[in-house]
Amino acid sequence: MPALWLITLATPAQFLLRWPGTQVFVLAVVVLPLLEEIVFRLGVHDWLRGRMRRRWGPLSAANLLTAVLFAGAHLLAHPPAWALATFFPALVFGVLWERHARLWSPASVHAFYNLIYFCCLGVV
Repeated sequence: MPALWLITLATPAQFLLRWPGTQVFVLAVVVLPLLEEIVFRLGVHDWLRGRMRRRWGPLSAANLLTAVLFAGAHLLAHPPAWALATFFPALVFGVLWERHARLWSPASVHAFYNLIYFCCLGVV
Protein backbone atom coordinates (compact mmCIF):
# COMPACT_ATOMS: atom_id res chain seq x y z
CA MET A 1 0.00 0.00 0.00
CA PRO A 2 2.74 2.58 0.79
CA ALA A 3 4.35 1.87 -2.59
CA LEU A 4 0.99 2.43 -4.27
CA TRP A 5 0.60 5.75 -2.49
CA LEU A 6 4.10 6.85 -3.58
CA ILE A 7 3.37 5.91 -7.20
CA THR A 8 0.07 7.77 -7.01
CA LEU A 9 1.71 10.89 -5.57
CA ALA A 10 4.49 10.77 -8.17
CA THR A 11 2.12 10.67 -11.14
CA PRO A 12 0.74 13.85 -12.66
CA ALA A 13 -2.81 12.48 -12.56
CA GLN A 14 -5.15 14.22 -10.18
CA PHE A 15 -7.64 12.18 -8.22
CA LEU A 16 -10.95 13.82 -7.50
CA LEU A 17 -12.18 12.53 -4.17
CA ARG A 18 -15.94 12.39 -3.97
CA TRP A 19 -18.36 10.36 -1.94
CA PRO A 20 -19.48 7.50 -4.20
CA GLY A 21 -22.43 6.63 -1.99
CA THR A 22 -23.25 4.48 1.00
CA GLN A 23 -23.98 1.39 -1.08
CA VAL A 24 -20.54 1.47 -2.73
CA PHE A 25 -18.89 2.07 0.65
CA VAL A 26 -20.68 -0.88 2.30
CA LEU A 27 -19.93 -3.09 -0.68
CA ALA A 28 -16.23 -2.15 -0.71
CA VAL A 29 -15.59 -2.21 3.02
CA VAL A 30 -17.96 -4.89 4.33
CA VAL A 31 -19.37 -7.19 1.66
CA LEU A 32 -16.43 -7.70 -0.71
CA PRO A 33 -13.77 -8.33 1.95
CA LEU A 34 -16.00 -10.94 3.59
CA LEU A 35 -16.89 -12.64 0.29
CA GLU A 36 -13.28 -12.60 -0.93
CA GLU A 37 -12.03 -14.09 2.32
CA ILE A 38 -14.68 -16.82 2.20
CA VAL A 39 -13.66 -17.72 -1.35
CA PHE A 40 -9.90 -17.34 -1.01
CA ARG A 41 -9.34 -18.57 2.59
CA LEU A 42 -12.12 -21.10 3.18
CA GLY A 43 -12.05 -22.26 -0.42
CA VAL A 44 -8.79 -21.85 -2.31
CA HIS A 45 -6.32 -21.55 0.59
CA ASP A 46 -7.68 -24.50 2.55
CA TRP A 47 -7.90 -26.67 -0.57
CA LEU A 48 -4.29 -25.88 -1.49
CA ARG A 49 -3.07 -26.30 2.09
CA GLY A 50 -4.41 -29.86 2.05
CA ARG A 51 -2.25 -30.58 -0.99
CA MET A 52 0.86 -28.42 -0.46
CA ARG A 53 2.95 -28.79 2.70
CA ARG A 54 6.03 -26.71 1.83
CA ARG A 55 6.79 -23.68 4.05
CA TRP A 56 9.33 -20.86 4.08
CA GLY A 57 9.18 -19.42 7.58
CA PRO A 58 5.68 -18.02 8.14
CA LEU A 59 4.75 -18.40 4.47
CA SER A 60 3.27 -21.59 3.10
CA ALA A 61 3.18 -22.62 -0.54
CA ALA A 62 -0.62 -22.58 -0.29
CA ASN A 63 -0.55 -18.99 0.94
CA LEU A 64 1.82 -17.87 -1.84
CA LEU A 65 -0.27 -19.47 -4.57
CA THR A 66 -3.51 -18.14 -3.06
CA ALA A 67 -2.01 -14.62 -3.01
CA VAL A 68 -1.07 -14.96 -6.69
CA LEU A 69 -4.63 -16.03 -7.53
CA PHE A 70 -6.04 -13.23 -5.35
CA ALA A 71 -3.98 -10.62 -7.23
CA GLY A 72 -4.95 -12.22 -10.53
CA ALA A 73 -8.62 -11.99 -9.65
CA HIS A 74 -8.20 -8.28 -8.97
CA LEU A 75 -7.02 -7.82 -12.57
CA LEU A 76 -10.69 -8.08 -13.51
CA ALA A 77 -11.53 -4.79 -11.78
CA HIS A 78 -8.26 -2.86 -11.47
CA PRO A 79 -5.34 -1.74 -13.61
CA PRO A 80 -2.46 -4.28 -13.54
CA ALA A 81 -0.19 -2.39 -11.13
CA TRP A 82 -3.01 -1.85 -8.66
CA ALA A 83 -4.15 -5.45 -8.91
CA LEU A 84 -0.61 -6.70 -8.34
CA ALA A 85 -0.38 -4.44 -5.29
CA THR A 86 -2.95 -6.73 -3.64
CA PHE A 87 -0.42 -9.59 -3.59
CA PHE A 88 1.35 -8.54 -0.37
CA PRO A 89 -1.80 -7.79 1.64
CA ALA A 90 -3.11 -11.18 0.48
CA LEU A 91 -0.01 -12.80 2.00
CA VAL A 92 -0.80 -11.09 5.31
CA PHE A 93 -4.43 -12.23 5.14
CA GLY A 94 -3.18 -15.79 4.52
CA VAL A 95 -0.77 -15.71 7.45
CA LEU A 96 -3.60 -14.49 9.69
CA TRP A 97 -5.82 -17.30 8.42
CA GLU A 98 -3.18 -19.96 9.04
CA ARG A 99 -2.30 -18.59 12.46
CA HIS A 100 -5.79 -17.99 13.86
CA ALA A 101 -8.05 -20.33 11.80
CA ARG A 102 -10.90 -17.85 12.26
CA LEU A 103 -12.37 -16.03 9.28
CA TRP A 104 -12.89 -12.80 11.22
CA SER A 105 -9.12 -12.30 11.49
CA PRO A 106 -8.24 -11.91 7.78
CA ALA A 107 -11.69 -10.51 6.95
CA SER A 108 -11.44 -7.69 9.49
CA VAL A 109 -7.90 -6.75 8.39
CA HIS A 110 -9.03 -6.94 4.76
CA ALA A 111 -12.00 -4.66 5.54
CA PHE A 112 -9.70 -2.19 7.31
CA TYR A 113 -7.29 -2.26 4.36
CA ASN A 114 -10.17 -1.52 1.95
CA LEU A 115 -11.38 1.27 4.26
CA ILE A 116 -7.97 2.97 4.17
CA TYR A 117 -7.72 2.45 0.41
CA PHE A 118 -11.25 3.81 -0.02
CA CYS A 119 -10.58 6.88 2.14
CA CYS A 120 -7.22 7.68 0.54
CA LEU A 121 -8.10 7.18 -3.09
CA GLY A 122 -11.86 7.45 -3.12
CA VAL A 123 -12.19 4.19 -5.03
CA VAL A 124 -11.82 0.48 -4.37
